[in-house]
Amino acid sequence: MIAKVYLLAYNAALILGWGYVLVLTGTTLAREGAAAVYDAVELPLLCAQTAAVMEVLHAVVGIARSPVLVTAMQVSSRLMVVWGVLYSAPPSRTAHLPLFGADAAGVPYGLGVPSLMFAWGVTEVVRYSFYFFKLLGAVPRVITWMRYTFFIVLYPVGVSSELFLAYSGFDHIVQSGALNYPMPNPYNVGVHFPTVMVLFFAGYVPGFPMLYGYMLKQRKTVLAPKKSKTA
Repeated sequence: MIAKVYLLAYNAALILGWGYVLVLTGTTLAREGAAAVYDAVELPLLCAQTAAVMEVLHAVVGIARSPVLVTAMQVSSRLMVVWGVLYSAPPSRTAHLPLFGADAAGVPYGLGVPSLMFAWGVTEVVRYSFYFFKLLGAVPRVITWMRYTFFIVLYPVGVSSELFLAYSGFDHIVQSGALNYPMPNPYNVGVHFPTVMVLFFAGYVPGFPMLYGYMLKQRKTVLAPKKSKTA
């Protein structure tokens, strides 16, 4: 009972947190432009995404039915983007890759922090809402449909944004030496963060198609019409 109450509170808090990130992204984008979005969302973004570390712990102790390794991989990828790219490489925060040569109300379409915030924000609000209602014992059909449909567009947009922002901040990471742990040191182990970044994001090449394919199969299973029983 205590675990259930805790998980309800945890999911509710993150629905509100990511909802706030979405609202800030939309209002800032409309009023000040794409370059101002990161500064507006930085604190709630860092808090909401870092809080996801608890999901790994939930899986480890068994209060959530999630594979520990898969959960750890998903959380680590987000943390790499939030802390390893956006927080550590300021040029990535205002980078923008125009797409289609079009705009909406004067805001150009393209990849950057706004596209990442919309992709992550909508995904997370829906995901945590799904978990919240599942804990209550009944998930509204519309939430289930959004959970297994929105990803079709949001996953590619999110991953494309992540890779573009990592590319945009890479030169700064190399030149600044941010997050490096050079030799000599007490542990006799050196860390060259640019190399870690390259290896980490290279993992998206096999990882994304597998995850996307898995979600497509899940969608087919979950949203398939229920077969009526015949006498």
